Parts: sequence; structure tokens; C-alpha cells
Amino acid sequence: MNPIHPKRISMSLIALFAILAISFGAAIPAHADGLLFMEGVYRQPSISHVNVLIKDKIATTTLEQTFRNPFGKQVNAVYVAPVPSGATLTSFAEQIDGQWVEAKIKTSEDAKADFDNAANKGQDAALSSATVNLPPNLDPKTTFHTSIVLPPQSERSVRVTYTEVLIGSVGLTRYTYPLSNTNLSDEPVGDLLVDVKVVENDEIRAVYSPSHTVEVSRGGKNDADAVYRAQNVVPRQDFELVYTQSNERFGLNLASYRAPDEQDGYFVLVAAPQLDVQKSEVVQKDFVFVLDRSGSMQGQKFDQAKDAVKKMLAALNPGDRFTVITFDDNVTPYSNELVSLDRRENAQQWVTNLQIAGGTNINAALLAALKTVDKSSNRPHIVVFLTDGQPSTGITAIPQILDNARKAIQSQSRIYTVGVGADVNQPLLGTLAQENRGTAMFVTSTEQLESSLSKFYAAIGSPVLIDLALDFGGMDVYDVYPNPLPDMFLGGQVVVTGRYRGSGPTKVNLTGTINGQPHTSTYENIKFLGTQDDSKPYEYVPRLWAQRKVDSLIRKLQIEGPNPAAIETVKALGLKYNIVTPYTSFVVTSPNNNNPAPLPRTGLPFLYVDDYRTVNTALIVSGTLLTLIGLFSFAIVRRNTRKQG
Repeated sequence: MNPIHPKRISMSLIALFAILAISFGAAIPAHADGLLFMEGVYRQPSISHVNVLIKDKIATTTLEQTFRNPFGKQVNAVYVAPVPSGATLTSFAEQIDGQWVEAKIKTSEDAKADFDNAANKGQDAALSSATVNLPPNLDPKTTFHTSIVLPPQSERSVRVTYTEVLIGSVGLTRYTYPLSNTNLSDEPVGDLLVDVKVVENDEIRAVYSPSHTVEVSRGGKNDADAVYRAQNVVPRQDFELVYTQSNERFGLNLASYRAPDEQDGYFVLVAAPQLDVQKSEVVQKDFVFVLDRSGSMQGQKFDQAKDAVKKMLAALNPGDRFTVITFDDNVTPYSNELVSLDRRENAQQWVTNLQIAGGTNINAALLAALKTVDKSSNRPHIVVFLTDGQPSTGITAIPQILDNARKAIQSQSRIYTVGVGADVNQPLLGTLAQENRGTAMFVTSTEQLESSLSKFYAAIGSPVLIDLALDFGGMDVYDVYPNPLPDMFLGGQVVVTGRYRGSGPTKVNLTGTINGQPHTSTYENIKFLGTQDDSKPYEYVPRLWAQRKVDSLIRKLQIEGPNPAAIETVKALGLKYNIVTPYTSFVVTSPNNNNPAPLPRTGLPFLYVDDYRTVNTALIVSGTLLTLIGLFSFAIVRRNTRKQG
């Protein structure tokens, strides 16, 4: 056995220490990238100001927030803003070098290239597109999110503006700002302000907030200003503001806009019932509750769904009729015909005893529900269809399912859909509702299904005007959404957007039926603005129309597959009206794109890893040199040993 040479020991130790030095350098903890959302952590703004203008039931919300990057390096973050479902995003901006830089709408490919180019140069940048990954624990239906690049140890502000039609009745209007989205972090907001200004055509009677203490000032009988302000608070509740007005039976507001360079105009119309109605004025109806009991509904989800159906049965009004249908591979009805409320308790027990079974035969369940319509009656026949998955048995082709529904549905029927979880087919459920005078609701896996369904039923449980139609007199109106019009329910409203030719005042008739009796409300001197009118206050109207047209086209593309003409239309609408679509994105880049990327204050640029870059640089470079010396020395020792042998 050959003795170990002392030089071998020294050279081996040098090599070992070099390897340990490299390992130690790599093991030094690195700060995670992100300021607003980073590795599961949400950071609060130091300043959050919410300014709202409500005019004729249309609210424009502008959110300005300031964040700080405390790290000595560039941060790639995801900014999240609570934009409600149904709102139309009108602009996004970032403050760079003291100036607001508005996002530009571009094709998704061009926007991504601009963002990557700015980020690689170490410049400020932000990107909002359909492909930006949403951070966890957020509802994608109610949240605007965008990628943002922030320089080292900098303070940056962002601004988001969106427009929405408010929920309410003629007598009462409610505005909600989803402030409780900030519950994702226990950090306080340094300076929080919510300022809501209301301007209406009719007298405003009362203004109050059921959620926060506000200061209300009145400049006149038709306007009001409510302000909430706090420092260093962790918001735990959504902000709500309610104001009341006169109580007509059915109210109607119309806002129009005519661009100077366009021949045709845009309009949005909001119709709502009065706050209080007599029970005799609530339309009697027939309900069919369709419940998915396939294997994927297993567990708490199915228990909550059953409890919700039982509560909806309990809430039916006198004179209503109902049945319940469940489905898996097969369809099982409580009754093939509509039954009266004296069988309600028996039906509730039947629902309690339901068990989970096999696949998801959506087509058969839908056709079975539509067959229960009473063709001899003019009562609304309302199908509430709940599922958590995709059609997996029977007819599974989406176009075929929709075509079968079109052929089977009667004029009395409406279809309301409820999708549960991430795997649900949203295009199918959305189209079923839109084509058949209904609405679609989607519940995430983190939401309480029973509570969501209870609110859903409350919104559709009391129809007050059905089979709606609008007559715009001599005004030429076209490209209207939605089509057909949905029913009007107590506590809700009907929102209609479209294009028009011509201008001036016109008479609008809203017609429908109440318990089989025809009803007409007439509104005189409804004005459609012309090129000679000042329509600047209504610049938001074209985007409301364009957003609904885009939604309709995208839903059609998702069902029927790629269509070059439709894709180009969506892209053109997105670019013209500043709408984020699967083919267009918002992008913000620094106006000074010629600045070179800043080098790290210490260390080598290619080793710019984290806040320990100086130590990392020294250890890695030293380790590499020691390794090379060790290997060189080892080779010399080995050669000398061979010579001695």
C-alpha cells in the first residue's frame, strides 16, 4: 500500500475547500422576486386612493396606489386590482419619473415584445394580458392583474380606471368597491381614501354607507359627495354606498355618445323596477332545479348544493310550481311534471337522500328540464342548471348540445346556469344563458357554494316584468346586446348597449307582461346625442358596448373553434377600444427607452442574483480559482509520483 503523500493532502484539502466555498456561496439565502405578490406573499400599498364618479347609474372608478420596492435589485411582480365582474376596464397607467404613462393597447405579440425588451434593460414596465398568471386565492372573474417591473429601492404608483353599471332599483342604487380583497395581507394601508361623487338627473334623497363611516356633503338636490378616509388600517370589509331617489314603477336611464369622427353613436340603457312592489305584481313562475350528481361533485360541494336547492325550494312564492332533476350518466327527476308547493317538504327530503353516482350527461338533463314546460300557460318557466364539469357521457359536442336546446326550448322557458369549480365549461353555460333570457354564474372552489346559490336565487326569485322589448321610436338602433333581453327582477336591472344612427330626442317604450297582462312604460324626450352635442362626459359608453360585443364573439370562438374573420374583429375591437382580449394586451414601458440597463452597485453583472451579490461574487470567483489551482496541483503531484515510481 503506497503512503499518502503530504502534498496530496494539501492539494486535496484546497480542492475540497473550493467546492465548499462554491456550495456555501450558492446556499446564502436569496430574497424572492416580487413586491406586490412574491412567493405567496401579498404586499399592501403605502397609499391607496379610490375616486368614484357616479352619473346616471354609471360608475367610473379610478384607483391610484403607491408601492415601494425595498430591495436593492429589480423586482418582477404581479400587481392585482379588485375590478368587479361585469366592469369594463378603461385605462391602466404607471407613474414613471414623476409622470403618468398610459398603457397602450397592442397585439399580444407586440405588447409582450415591448415588455420583455424594457425588462431586460432594467426599465420600468407593466404588461396586462390574458396570459399573465393569476396569483393564488384570487377570483379571476373579479380581479385585474398585470406583470410589473420595478427598479431597485424605488417607489412607484399605478392607476386603474374601470366603468360599471350599478346594481339597484329605481328607488335605491348601490355602489360597492371590493376593499376586502386586501385581506390577503395583514399589512396596513398607510393612507386609504374612498371619495364617491354622485350626479343624477332626478333628486337624490338619502345617501349613506352601510359599511363605513363617511362624511356626506350636498352641493344641490341632484348631487352628493361621500368621503371615507383612514390611516394605517387593514381593510376587512367591502366599501358600500347607497343612495335613494324617487319611486316610479319602472325607471329608465340612457347615456349616449357620438365621436366627432364617427357617423354612428353608442348608447347604454338601464331599466329597473321600483324598490317596493305588491305581492300581486310579482310574477308567478315555474322552477326546474337541475342538479349535477356526477362523481366530481363528491364531498362538501354536493352537500352544499343540496342544501342550497332545499333553501331555494323553501323560498318559492305562493302560486309557484316546481320540480327537481338530478343527473349523472342518467337523468332522474323528482317529478316529470311541475308540482305545487304542497309537495315542497317531500321534495326537500328527496334531495337530502340523493347520492353521488357516475358521469356527466348535460345534454340529456337539459332536454329533460325543457320538457317540463307547461305549454298551455304563459308563466315563465325557469331552469336553474348546476354542474361542476364538462359533458362526458351521451352527446358531448358543445355545438350539438346548444342546437338541441334551441330546438327544444319554448317561448316561456329561460335558462340560468351555475358553474362550480375550475373544470366547468364556461362557454357552454354562458351561451345557454345568454341565448335563453338567462344569466350565468360561476363559483370558484374557494367560495361557499350554498351562500352563492342563495344570493343567485334571491336575484331571480321575484320577476316583475317578463318578455321585455324596447321600441326606440324613430331612432335607428342596431347591434344591440344582450339579445334577447332578459326578464326584470325585483332589486335588479336590465342593461342594454348598442349603436344608433341619427340623433335627437325620441320616445322609448318598454313593454312586457305581468302575470299574463301586457304592460307598457313610455319615456318621452330620451335624447340620443349628435355630433353637435357635448358627449365628452359619456366617453365610457363605447367601451361598454365594445366589451359586450367582444365577450359575445369570444364565447362563439370558444364553442365553434378558430375563425379568422371573428379573431380579426375581436383584435380590431380590442385595439380600438382599449380592451384586453386573448389577442390584445395592455403594455406600459418607460418613455426613456434609450437608457442602458443599470449595473449592480457591486459584484459582476452576470452574478447579479440577490442582495448578497458581493459575497456571492467573492466566494464563487475565489472558489473557482481555488478549484483550478487544486486541479493543477493535483496533476503535478500525480506526474511526480509516477516519475518516482
